[in-house]
Amino acid sequence: MARYAKINETLIQVDLNGNEDLYAKKGSMLAYTGDIQFQGAFLSGGSLREATVRQVTGEGLHLMKARGRGTVLYGHRGMMVNIISLGGERLYVESDSVLAFDQSIRPGTEFLGNQGGVGGLVRGAMAGQGLFTTTLDGNGEVVILSSGDLIELQVDQSRPIFVDPQAYVGHKGHLTTQIHTDVNWKTFVGQGSGESFQFKFTGQGTVYVQADER
Repeated sequence: MARYAKINETLIQVDLNGNEDLYAKKGSMLAYTGDIQFQGAFLSGGSLREATVRQVTGEGLHLMKARGRGTVLYGHRGMMVNIISLGGERLYVESDSVLAFDQSIRPGTEFLGNQGGVGGLVRGAMAGQGLFTTTLDGNGEVVILSSGDLIELQVDQSRPIFVDPQAYVGHKGHLTTQIHTDVNWKTFVGQGSGESFQFKFTGQGTVYVQADER
């Protein structure tokens, strides 16, 4: 597995031993030492349906693959880097927030919420974000980006958590996701609160949000 080390809040160092492939956001490589080759990556894993969803929704990963022996420094537009460990769990994360992962992690695409009615779908289409999200499965670590500090919200059986889709970064654990909406006439005529479309999380797990809405 790749070994990650934070240099500071916005830079990550990855050590490669020559036996693994590292996938990172295209354009995020800042510098490297050693004998490392880079090339564009096409991840063929997943079903035909998932491939179609990625193409239609744009919830895809634009990646470069690094392989070799040496050290690579990654960062992206001054955003904060965060290392999340997966112990066989599935991480749901916005594709724009994925910075790096290695070949032990399997990417996919999934519909984030299937409830909330037509109103929820309408609000999701208007927001342009969050109905479909990227999934990362496996045992290992992934590096994700956040605009501002990444905040971990713990969800348990006693209380649901509602999240603005523009602040949402990802989640993991045994969580059920619903599209929660209070769409009404005022929303469509521009007199609503602006927070009429949220994700509702119930169950047991962790939701990641960023302090700065995109």
